[in-house]
Amino acid sequence: MADIWQARAATVAVRECIAGPITTLRLRHPSADDLARIGTLIGTVLPTVPNRIADGAVRAIWIGPDEWLILGETASNAAIEAAATDAAAALCVSVGDGRCTFEATGPDAAELLAKATSIDLHPTAFTGEMSAMTLFAQVNAIIDRPPGLDGFRLIFDISVRDYLRDWFGDAIVEFG
Repeated sequence: MADIWQARAATVAVRECIAGPITTLRLRHPSADDLARIGTLIGTVLPTVPNRIADGAVRAIWIGPDEWLILGETASNAAIEAAATDAAAALCVSVGDGRCTFEATGPDAAELLAKATSIDLHPTAFTGEMSAMTLFAQVNAIIDRPPGLDGFRLIFDISVRDYLRDWFGDAIVEFG
């Protein structure tokens, strides 16, 4: 992932990065067979438990009873839609160009993020298998803990990018 913007302090760092392809998948009333077929096609089982993540060939984030965010290269949107029994009730859209991604890392990453969200980000409460769709600094965000990252990834609508750069730049100052 290439860095676009970053802010550093003694115990925490924040960087905006290019995360790669992001796809939204919506399935109206998916059957277990639909989920299995699509999971096989994308190389990752779609999580069916709220606020959970599944890792495989791609990272699938549950963001609603009928909606997932898929991070990474996957089958074509048309192929994924066609794998649903009722293809007319399936929608798969590339949304990566409309999103911005920030990563907060370091020993005080959770403390920095706690300034802007009510989600408990302590490792015992918010594990690597969890995600949250929440407000962060008064804007909608998806938060997760990717494997191998000493911290958190936050995904936002790109329209708030400049606001978030300013927010992170101001918030990180107290960490030295």
